[in-house]
Amino acid sequence: MSADGRFLKYLSKELNLELANGKIQKISQISKTDYLFSIRSQGENKNLYISLSTSLSRIHLINKNWDNLITPGGFCMFMRKHLESGLIEQITTLNNDRIIEIQIKNINDLGDKINYKVIIELFGRYANLVVVDNQNKIINAYKHINPFDNIDRIIVNGAKYKLPKDEKIDPEDFDKIKEFFKKAEPNYKDIINNIRGISPLLAKHILKKANYDSDKIFNIYIELFEKPIKPTLKINDKPKFYFIDIFEGRKQYFNSISALLENYYQARSNKEKVKQIHKYLLTFAKNYLNRNKNKLEKLTKDYKNAQKYDAFRQKADLLIQNQHKINFTDLEYIGYSYELNKEIKVNLDRKLSVIENANKYYKRYKKLKSALKHIKRQIILTKHEINYFINLKQQIDTNYNLNDLEEIKEELIDLKYLPKKKSKKQTLKGFNYDSYIDPLGVKIVVGKNNLQNNYLTHKFAKKDFMWFHVQNQSGSHTIVCNNNLKEATIRHAANLAAYYSKSKNSSSVAVDYTLVKNIKKIPGELGSYVSYTNQKTIYIDPSIEKINQLKKIK
Repeated sequence: MSADGRFLKYLSKELNLELANGKIQKISQISKTDYLFSIRSQGENKNLYISLSTSLSRIHLINKNWDNLITPGGFCMFMRKHLESGLIEQITTLNNDRIIEIQIKNINDLGDKINYKVIIELFGRYANLVVVDNQNKIINAYKHINPFDNIDRIIVNGAKYKLPKDEKIDPEDFDKIKEFFKKAEPNYKDIINNIRGISPLLAKHILKKANYDSDKIFNIYIELFEKPIKPTLKINDKPKFYFIDIFEGRKQYFNSISALLENYYQARSNKEKVKQIHKYLLTFAKNYLNRNKNKLEKLTKDYKNAQKYDAFRQKADLLIQNQHKINFTDLEYIGYSYELNKEIKVNLDRKLSVIENANKYYKRYKKLKSALKHIKRQIILTKHEINYFINLKQQIDTNYNLNDLEEIKEELIDLKYLPKKKSKKQTLKGFNYDSYIDPLGVKIVVGKNNLQNNYLTHKFAKKDFMWFHVQNQSGSHTIVCNNNLKEATIRHAANLAAYYSKSKNSSSVAVDYTLVKNIKKIPGELGSYVSYTNQKTIYIDPSIEKINQLKKIK
C-alpha cells in the first residue's frame, strides 16, 4: 500500500489548502462505493472524489466533471441532508494513520449551527466513512460494526467514535523511534508492525538506503521527514507511487498529490472495469451458449416426435372406416390398415364416441403437423444463435480493450439480449477498430468484434480493397486499403487476421483473401458471417512480434 499514514498526512495538508472554507454544493453517487463532493472553494468549483472500494479506496481531488452518476442510495441521501451547504473548516489526519477527518460547519432545518466530522478510514477492504457530531457520537456510517462483529470497536449510530486500537509507536515520536531501531532487527516487517502509518514500500526503501545497517536506519528515517514533497509515480508493470521521490528507474512527477492519485487510479479503475465487463460478457455468452445447446437438444427430440404425426391420422381413418365394428365399451380397437398393409392398435376413451375418438386423433395429427414447421424454424434459429455465441465468446476471449468490449455490449443491447440503459453518452459503433501501417506504407485495418467487422467490410471498405479472414472459423475481418499487394503486405495482413482469431496460438493457420466486392453477408445469420468467392489462401504462423513491427495509428 503506497498510501500509508505518512502519505495521507501530506495529502490532507494539500486538501486543506485547496478546500478549507469551501462550501459543499452537492454530493453525488458515482457507484455503489464511490461518492463525489462538489465544492466551491477560492472562487473555483472543485471535485473531491471519495472511494470506499475494497480494492481502490482513496480520497483526492479530480479535474474532470463526472457525467455517469447513478441514482443516490440511502447513505448518499443522508450525507446530502446533513452535509450539503456546509462549510469545510479543516482537513487533517488522525493518529498519524490512514484516517482523514473533514470538519464541517452547517445549519440544520431549525436554523441551528451544527458541527460535523466526516471521518474517512482508508483501510483497504475495511474502508469506511463515518459521520459524527460535535459530541463525537456517530450519526451514521457507510459500514456499521455491531458489538458481535468486533469486540474491540463498535461503529453504530449513537455510539462514541473511537480510533482503532494498536500498540504501535507514533511515527513522529523520534525518541521512541530511535530506541526501537537500536533494538530492532533490520527487517521491514518489524518496522511496519511496530511503527504506525509506515507502508512496506517505505520500510523497504529505508532499509535499502541504509544498506541494512542498524546504525544508519534512524538517520535515513529522519532524512525522509525533511525531504521535499515531490509526488512521484514509478512506471513499470506494477506502478507504485509516493509523495516523495523514493524510486529508481522510469518515473513521472506530478504537481500535486491529487493529480498523482487521479492518474494512478484512473488507470487502475479502467483495468478493473475491463476485468469486470470482460468477466460479465464471457459468463453471459457461455450461459446463452449452453442454454441454446440444451434448447437444440430438446427441439431435436420434439422434431423426431412430431415427425410421427401421420400415425395419428392413420388411426383416426381406421376408426372412421370401422366404426360399425367398434363397441362403445371397448378400450381399444385392432384393425387392418390397407394404407400400412398391417394391423394397428388404436386406444379408445370410453367416455367418447367412436367419432369423437377419431376427431381426437385428427386434432393431434393437425397439431403435430403444424408444430413440425414451427420446430423446424426454431431449430434453424437456435443453430444461428449457437454459431453467433460461439463467435462472440471467441471475440470476448481475445479482447481486453474497454472500447471493444463496450461495443460487444452495445451489440447485445441492439439485439435485445441485454436491456437498454438510458445514457447520455453517444457511442460510435464499430469505429474502435485498429489501424496499422506496414513497412511498405500500406494501411491495414482490423475488426475485433461483430460491429467493427460489419462496419469495415460493408461500409468502410471500397470494392477494390483486399479482405482477409481465417479459413473456416470465426475471426477478424482484416482489410487492406489496396489491391496491388506485395508479399510482405499479404503476410502482415494474414498475420493480423490469424492472430485475432481462435487460432492465434496455432501454427500454419490458413487465411483466405479476396477482393471486398466478392464478399456477401449471409442472410439470417447473426453477427458478421459472410460468404466469399475467388479467394486465395496463405498459411501463416500468428506472431505478436510481427504485429509490433507495424506502426499503429489512430
